[in-house]
Amino acid sequence: MMQYSTSANPPVILTFSTLDPSGCGGIQADIETAISLGCHCAPVATSMCTSGFSDELDVLPVEAPLLIEQARSILENMDVKAIKIGYLGSVANAEAIHTIIRDYPDIPVIAHPALCLWQPDAPEQAGLDEAFSTLIAPFADIVNLTLHEVRTLVPQADTVDAAAHAFIAADAAGEVFISGTGKEHQQFQNSLYNERGLVRHYRWEQEPPSCHGASSTLASAVAAYLAHGSSLTQAIEQAQNFTWQAMRTSRQLGFGKRTPHRLYWADPNIDSPEEWPAENAKH
Repeated sequence: MMQYSTSANPPVILTFSTLDPSGCGGIQADIETAISLGCHCAPVATSMCTSGFSDELDVLPVEAPLLIEQARSILENMDVKAIKIGYLGSVANAEAIHTIIRDYPDIPVIAHPALCLWQPDAPEQAGLDEAFSTLIAPFADIVNLTLHEVRTLVPQADTVDAAAHAFIAADAAGEVFISGTGKEHQQFQNSLYNERGLVRHYRWEQEPPSCHGASSTLASAVAAYLAHGSSLTQAIEQAQNFTWQAMRTSRQLGFGKRTPHRLYWADPNIDSPEEWPAENAKH
């Protein structure tokens, strides 16, 4: 059960992410998720995508001084309850966000690197993986990673468990949540780790449809529940349930990918949960 704020105003979430023109991921995912879960999103753009979803996608970072000015204006004038960090856009932006979150250690931080957007050959983005690991992850309460991302950040590890342990040990991260870890099972699985090792596997009977913006939705949902006062474990569990439902009610809006329906609960066209679509597990 969500622990709603006693204030008349919704909790404020500061989010750093890319502007995805399709509205499927990035900043719009942050805004929609925050609204759906009773929060107010204060979004700061780290970069601009040239396309909604494409193999030819380019990502253009914003200037770090502008990012700093925007973020500090929010933190100095609004009661921010959680910070969500998505795609950084450039190493300079990683350095800028690092200085910001160090100044506000009492605000919970959830970080998702969104490395599907990373272009290592771009001068501004070279070394962005290392910048995330050394400048952002150590200051995050939870790092949300996909299998692709954890293998990118810890390429020497031969198992998911080893990668999670190595990442936490090397970067002094808080907790690490890895989605899609159940390849050896007949069920879809996510996994949570801390410095002591595996905390819990979360297993689902069916795998939801693949969606553009699913990881952004999950990370933003964790931030929203933390902003409402949930514990970290509660926030992770509740955020998975919300994301699962948003993905199962997803819509085909374009670019050959489905988009999570983050306001599914307000849609009169949505039938009962038992009739929502889902894919068979492919593990």
